[in-house]
Order: sequence, then C-alpha cells, then structure tokens
Amino acid sequence: MNLEIRIVNSRSELKRFVKFPFQLYADSPYWVPPLIAAEIAWLDSQKNPAFKHSEVVKFTAWRNGKMVGRIVGIVNGLETKQLGAPHARFGWFDFINDLTISQALLQTVEQWARQYGCTRLKGPYGFNSLDKNGMLVEGFHEMGAMTTLYNYDYYPSHLEQLGFQKELEWLELSTKLPNPFPTRITKAAELVQQRFQLTVTRPKHKLEMLELGKVFFKMLEETYHHLPTYVPISAEQQAFYIKNYIGLLPPKFVCTVQDCNGETIGFGVTMPNMAKAMKKANGSLFPFGFLYLLLAQRFNDSADLTLIGVKEEWRKRGVHTVIFQAIGETFLSLGYDHFNVNPMLENNQNVLTLWGEFEHRIHKRRRTYFKEL
Repeated sequence: MNLEIRIVNSRSELKRFVKFPFQLYADSPYWVPPLIAAEIAWLDSQKNPAFKHSEVVKFTAWRNGKMVGRIVGIVNGLETKQLGAPHARFGWFDFINDLTISQALLQTVEQWARQYGCTRLKGPYGFNSLDKNGMLVEGFHEMGAMTTLYNYDYYPSHLEQLGFQKELEWLELSTKLPNPFPTRITKAAELVQQRFQLTVTRPKHKLEMLELGKVFFKMLEETYHHLPTYVPISAEQQAFYIKNYIGLLPPKFVCTVQDCNGETIGFGVTMPNMAKAMKKANGSLFPFGFLYLLLAQRFNDSADLTLIGVKEEWRKRGVHTVIFQAIGETFLSLGYDHFNVNPMLENNQNVLTLWGEFEHRIHKRRRTYFKEL
C-alpha cells in the first residue's frame, strides 16, 4: 500500500498524466472530457508559450502500480511581477477519494514552491484567468462544460481538511431564453445605440476572427485588469490562444460594438454548448470526434455565454444591454431555448443584476482555495 509520488518528465508520462481523469471519471455522466491532444500541447513546454515565463512541475501519485492522482505546480513570473511576491498555483489536481493521496500531492507541490520563495499556494488555477479555474463546490449533478472544471464532491472536503481556506468563489447560471426577447432590453439597446451612435458588427469569416483576436485581448486587459484573478497574458500567449481557440470559433457567435469613431468598445463571445459532443468524442477528434463537434454547431438547443468585455468608461452607459440584445438575436435565430453563463465572481453585483430580466437559476458554484506557506 506504499504511495509513490513521481515527477513527469517524458512525453509518454505526460500522456498518462492527461489520460488519468478518463479513468477517474469513467462512470460519471457529468464530467466532460477534454481533447487529449490539446491537453498535452497545453502542458508541453515546447508548445505553450506560458512556460517561457513560468516555472512548472507535474507530479503523479502511484499505488500498487496504478496511478491514483495527479497535480501541476505553477509559478507564473508575470503574476509574481504584478503581485510583488511569488505565489504558487496548483491545477490539474485529481485524485481518488483517499486523503493520504491528496495530502501527499499538495505537500509535494508545497515543498517545490518553497524553492522559489513562494508565500502562498492557491488553486485550482491554470496559467491565467482564461484557463479552467475554480473547484466545483455545488452542482455536482449538473452537466459539466467544455470550458470549466468538473470534480467529485469529495474534493473540497479534502482541501478543507488539509488546512486550505476559501479564496474566491464564482457562480454559474442556467438561463431560460425568452422568446420574444425581453422588450425592456430590446428598447434599451436601441436607445443606447441611437444616443451614442453605436454599431454592432459580427465577423464574416475566419480571417476576420483572427484579426479580432488581437482586439479581444486588448479589451480583456482593459476590462478585467482590476479583478483579483487577472494575470497579464504575454504577446506570445495571445497569439497561441488566437491560433488555437479564437480562430476556431464560429463567427456568428461573436459580436463587437463600435463607437461613432469605429473604435471597438465592447464584445461578446459565445459558443454552442459542446458538452454532449465532447462526451461522444471522448478525448479525440478521430475517427468521429470532429463530426460530433461540427454537428453540435448546427444542431443544438443551448449555448454557453463565454466572455463579455466592455471598456471601463462605457460600462455605465448601457453597452452591456446592446451586447445582450445582439447575443439574444443570434440564439433565437438558431432556435435555442436556454444558455449557460460562464463563472462570475460572487461579489460582482454589476454583472449579476443584469440577469434579473431572465428566468434563471444558480446551478453551480466553484471556489479557489489558498494556504500560506
């Protein structure tokens, strides 16, 4: 029954690391598998530019010749520069329901983090705020999403027993799409557009999406730089995201708002709900995975509202309403009847109050934890 913690060094070990959740969640109807190739690339120092400014370590836990847990430790140099002190992050943290395993993995990362003078260990986090962050603490019997983490209900208990405290908490909404769209929002959007001479546009093709990616990241920094989870994203990382993710989004699920001078002041990024398709693909695009994903773009009843950004000086002028109206038009034209809203910080009342016009429920909560070192 001896427990062994191993460091991941080779590509074959990394592949086993990435495939561990497929074993752990094999019987879960709620876990949504990632694409194995994409996960490997994300954790490959030769492919992910985040490694150029981050110290990263990957560990696996083994018992009786069988993998029983995994974890990644990250010290992001850009975050250290912003905070003025090194914080260690843990992510890709999965384990069977045995406290000795979760404890051993976290203690190993703690020891590793102390080598870099880290004063705090926190997570689960990826490299930055665009990665999958936050441990599920409510909503274990709700379908997961392509863009968020899923975990069993024993995970939070393990962290709390090991001395970790709540850091931040997010809410996720499941929202019914009214048809027709709420009159108050429609009229308000029209008035805002007329008053400030705003224009709503949608990219026409993939090349335009790639160009818009550069605008999105500039807007992201302006919109989210004040949030406690924000970490600067390097130019190389931005290019990586644009090529591998933004460029693949269906253009009709993206809208931008321009002022009278043609400057982009807001945007909305959504996507079809890919959870069922990802489960069918089961980690691979071949032989049929890509077909399941294509079909989910054409035949679906729901979407995920992924990201909304509005320039700071425009936030109190109703631009969010214009974006919601544009998104609602797209969803209704596709025959959707509901959509899910990606995680929002629980104290972000300005955003939470926007959903008062819609029939909705909080269907998930997720949390990050910390421990002083």
